[in-house]
Amino acid sequence: MKIQSSEINIPKDLEKQLMGYDWEKVSTGWSSSEIYKLTNEKKPTLFIKINKYSGDLFFNHEYEMLKWLKDKISVPDVIYHKKNSDYEFLLLTEIPGKVSYEVFSNSDIETNLKILAKGLQSFHALPMTGCPNEIDVDKMIQRAKERLEQGLINNENFDVRWKHKTPYELFEDVNRLKPKRIDKVVTHGDYCLPNVLINSNELSGFVDLGSAGINDRYSDLAAVSWSISYNFGQKWLPYFFEQYGINYDEIDRERMLFYQVLNEFIEF
Repeated sequence: MKIQSSEINIPKDLEKQLMGYDWEKVSTGWSSSEIYKLTNEKKPTLFIKINKYSGDLFFNHEYEMLKWLKDKISVPDVIYHKKNSDYEFLLLTEIPGKVSYEVFSNSDIETNLKILAKGLQSFHALPMTGCPNEIDVDKMIQRAKERLEQGLINNENFDVRWKHKTPYELFEDVNRLKPKRIDKVVTHGDYCLPNVLINSNELSGFVDLGSAGINDRYSDLAAVSWSISYNFGQKWLPYFFEQYGINYDEIDRERMLFYQVLNEFIEF
């Protein structure tokens, strides 16, 4: 498979760089971008992300964060980043390994949850000095409101817990649950199992960092809690939080719920 230049206006310098590669669309995860795995038996495997330009500049955020995170933590290297009038392009190196939900036994789940917890600890322990992106909760809520008013939110896509609510009813919960306290750390921004790669029972690295930056640690805890429940079952949450370093009975559940509800309005 290969994107034809007639379908997407690929910059000439990028098109030349990718000559000879086979394109395979990546369907893992929930990214709103088009993602392709590029393979050539004589060259390193690459990944390209293509996004119809919307003004949200997620690729720009990801580009800046990847540059800043390089040599601090295992993330893809940026090979190419460019925008034209219609699209954004981000060409990245491959992080070897499998996505962290590909397990076959309870012992595998325990191993992977330990790795997930360790990976999140390593992110949250990064020094914030010089981080190029800081997420403001009020701006996120405002963006959610804008997307709601633009008719972009469909309750058919909601989590089963609040699928019975209209988008406007759920947005009332966003305002009601807004946290009074925030614990700022460097966050992944979408810490779900498809975005953490494991190789030979070791953490290999992180992908999809378009929303990374300084934010409340609970934004990551909310995402990974939902992802663990979805992939392995809610019964595994106490084990994960124990490995991360928080007593499951002491979790700020209202704050975690806020980010899970807010995520229904945010495009990653």
